[in-house]
Amino acid sequence: MKTFVSGVLAIAALSISSFAWQAAPASRPQAAAKPTGPVQTFTGIISDGQCATKGSHDEIKKKASVNTDANCVKGCARRYWFVLYNPATKKIYKLSDQELPHDFAAKKVKVKGTLDKATQTIYVKSIEPA
Repeated sequence: MKTFVSGVLAIAALSISSFAWQAAPASRPQAAAKPTGPVQTFTGIISDGQCATKGSHDEIKKKASVNTDANCVKGCARRYWFVLYNPATKKIYKLSDQELPHDFAAKKVKVKGTLDKATQTIYVKSIEPA
């Protein structure tokens, strides 16, 4: 009986490890290389990817019963990421850092960083009020 239980446990362990091995991805995706261009300064408003494409927070604030643009940005950024929106040019830049922008939600800022032109992503060095 003891060997039977040991055998069942061994088969169960092999089955679990075999399943885990099959479910694991073949390799981890590589992180994008940071651009090597010059550090530039970009001016705009910290927004989220959803409202920046609309150019306004009004529609989402009404739908979600949100009282301020900053709260709208913080809520939407959980799903649509923080971006830098330049209302004069209607240009939207993705931001590599998703923690620094939190304190600047819906505020005009200067972002210093390196731009990856292919993805329109700014690799953030710093953010400060404009």
